[in-house]
Amino acid sequence: MAKRQSFADKASKKKDVKVCPICNQPLMPTLVVSPEPTADGKSFKMRSRNIAICKCNEKSVLA
Repeated sequence: MAKRQSFADKASKKKDVKVCPICNQPLMPTLVVSPEPTADGKSFKMRSRNIAICKCNEKSVLA
């Protein structure tokens, strides 16, 4: 059987947070979905990408 985990064990776990080297703010992973035209040009496909966003690149990425 698995070992029982106490609340203190759960609370003491460190989260794996990446920090921006420019502004020293935590990076937030964000899913950005953008429409792209297909080869025939009649319809669109949705392209999704995971991007790390912080305060210094937020305006340029989401604009």
